Amino acid sequence: MTVGRTNKRLALFMGVAVVFLVALFSRTFYIQVVAAPDLEKKGEGQSVSTIALEAPRGAIYDRRGESLAVSRTMASVYANPQQVEDPAAAAKQLAPILGLSEEGLFAKLTSDSGFRYLARKVEQSVGYAVKELDISGVGVCLEVKRVYPKGALAPQLLGLVGGDEDKGLAGLELEYEDVLAGRPGELQVVNDLDGNRLETVSVREAEPGTSITLTVDADIQYETERVLTEVVEEFQAAKACAVVLDPGTGEILAMANTPIFDANDYASDAIEESDRRNMVVTDQYEPGSTFKMVVTAAALEAGVVTPETTFELGREITVYDVTIHEAHENIPEVRELTVTEILSQSSNVGAVRLGQEVGKTRLIEMIEKFGFTHETGVDFPGEVDGQMRPPEQWYGTTIANVPIGQGIAVTPLQLAAAYAAIANDGLMVQPHLVQDRVDPWSRRVVSEVVAAELREMLTVTVADGTGRLAQVEGYEVAGKTGTAQKVKDGGGYYDDRYVASFVGMVPADGPRLVILVTVDDPATEHLGSYVAAPAFAKIADFALKRLGIPPTAGR
Repeated sequence: MTVGRTNKRLALFMGVAVVFLVALFSRTFYIQVVAAPDLEKKGEGQSVSTIALEAPRGAIYDRRGESLAVSRTMASVYANPQQVEDPAAAAKQLAPILGLSEEGLFAKLTSDSGFRYLARKVEQSVGYAVKELDISGVGVCLEVKRVYPKGALAPQLLGLVGGDEDKGLAGLELEYEDVLAGRPGELQVVNDLDGNRLETVSVREAEPGTSITLTVDADIQYETERVLTEVVEEFQAAKACAVVLDPGTGEILAMANTPIFDANDYASDAIEESDRRNMVVTDQYEPGSTFKMVVTAAALEAGVVTPETTFELGREITVYDVTIHEAHENIPEVRELTVTEILSQSSNVGAVRLGQEVGKTRLIEMIEKFGFTHETGVDFPGEVDGQMRPPEQWYGTTIANVPIGQGIAVTPLQLAAAYAAIANDGLMVQPHLVQDRVDPWSRRVVSEVVAAELREMLTVTVADGTGRLAQVEGYEVAGKTGTAQKVKDGGGYYDDRYVASFVGMVPADGPRLVILVTVDDPATEHLGSYVAAPAFAKIADFALKRLGIPPTAGR
């Protein structure tokens, strides 16, 4: 009984299996033989296309979280001209919404292409208006656009995003491209011959880029740019730049250039290429008297002088066939000056005498310690190093030129970093622009004793020397003026073209800020003491209050 039932069940199962196999083979035969031509023809009428999905770039924030660069979702309007039923009517409807001419739109809508952008990265409200028209063959998609919310703030610093893939092309956008750029996504779709989407095959979502936070304070940056613009206008200068640096950390609080323009218009044809340069790191100049700090540091570090060592100086000094004159008039034919007075009164003759006391080898060593012969390593593209004659090419007269800041070229950032080392007890820290992305190096340049002596001497320069106009109410300032003749392309110097500068630290008894101001080719006045020093004072006054740095005790 049981065996019979089992046989019947087995027979039933075998029967079902046979039927299933017959159906399967029949279907396979139908698809591969009977229906194959029709399916092949249908497949030829479809295509699989891959659409890239843009990845939003990471934002750029200032040190307080203010947005300096963000990625906004925008609308792009496109068309498949093959599907546009009435191009003329469509052009007439779209023209006022897109702000484009009917003629231009008509040309795009009647092209042979299967896809044409009509307008890219416009406001989403424009996209909504286009959608409401419901024009056959016209569609709207979302794209990402780089936007600089502060407008005309730090354009040379932030840089540019562009190209088909919106990559960083200049400034911090370029320097941190690998961080800011996300990973594009991918969408695979099946379309028919008319371009209609039939099916979405797969989607890989885009991965947004990583945001970065700058060491820059947007308000200090804005004020620095405002002051520089004012200086350029007042003295009819070609350009100006400035840097505000924390000497203890190497953090750059402001890096400013003129002229100022809207960062959103960086690529505009109206902007000169030279105006896009970040002069603080890309331009060299002879530093003039601000370099006298370096020869003084070398003399003090070598122990050949003290701040009170006295020299008898004339109005000029001749070294071989080169005669160096004092820049100031109405001085005695012969006078005695201490090393402190040589620096504070910016004596050319005194600086040359210090250079002779130090000698070629020790002066070159000090120049190299301060980093003038190589880049600072700041996290910004295009930085150049300084220029100095190779030691074997130092002639007898070189020791007369270099101590007064001639025959050597530096960048504004190099000079600011050198003074920052004096402000930081002789320890130089790598300047940088982005938080938590740089592990700054540091190295000793001079001893703590020499750094303290130099700060005191530079304080005298501002209190009772050439830097009086750099004084800031309530704070003791240490710094140095500089006035350098501009070098001609073919060699030699212009008689009527200068670079005026001032670099200083504040508060002098415990510096929290180092600020350098450089003004290129001022026309109505050329002395650093009149052109750059007052600009330093304005920037310093604002930054000290902005950061809540208390006044110097007793002032």
